[in-house]
Amino acid sequence: MKQILILILIVIVLIFGYNYYIDYQRFHSPGTDYVSAKKIDLNYHDKTILLNYYQAIEDANGFVRLSWSNNSVDVRNPENDDNDTKALVNEFTKKIGIIKFYENRLITSAQMKNKGLTDKDIITYEQCGFSGKEYDEFIQRKFLIETFKSNPEKYSLKMGDYNSFVFELQKMLVKKGYKLPVDGNFRNITLEVVQSFEIKNGLFPDGQVDAVMLDYLLR
Repeated sequence: MKQILILILIVIVLIFGYNYYIDYQRFHSPGTDYVSAKKIDLNYHDKTILLNYYQAIEDANGFVRLSWSNNSVDVRNPENDDNDTKALVNEFTKKIGIIKFYENRLITSAQMKNKGLTDKDIITYEQCGFSGKEYDEFIQRKFLIETFKSNPEKYSLKMGDYNSFVFELQKMLVKKGYKLPVDGNFRNITLEVVQSFEIKNGLFPDGQVDAVMLDYLLR
């Protein structure tokens, strides 16, 4: 009888020990904490963003541990759906959202620098409020501006031109709300739209696309 009781006690101790081990592993095993993404821009132009990003990560990881120690709720993978658990999970989701907001910004900056863009370019990109789908277009415009500035006399557009620069010009004018064919051909209709744009923006309406007009067009 005594041996049976000892065996039962051993089993109980093992069960409690196993449960404690599982709980310990849940918060101390590799991969438990949210960690910083490896492809972020560590030299981001606004150091406050980097600081906020790391603080947001620490805040989220601390919240996970606190929710478990105080409420026995694993907000990453909750086992219950009572109101208290939902409230904790909702708060954790908000914290992850903050992390992702900063993280996406830092990752995008790193990607742009890998393509040769500068902090100034990145600031312009962010201030324009471009969405992700417009990223490639922004890169193309950057290339267009640099090419144009490399030889303004050669690439200035005027009546009779037929090339890829006219095509890009027409696309940008269409996005500004003007109606004209996008065919790469600088005809009368394109000339009239260019003059209309120049007048609207207080530029000399000569119908030629020079560096000044291009600067206004890309704003």
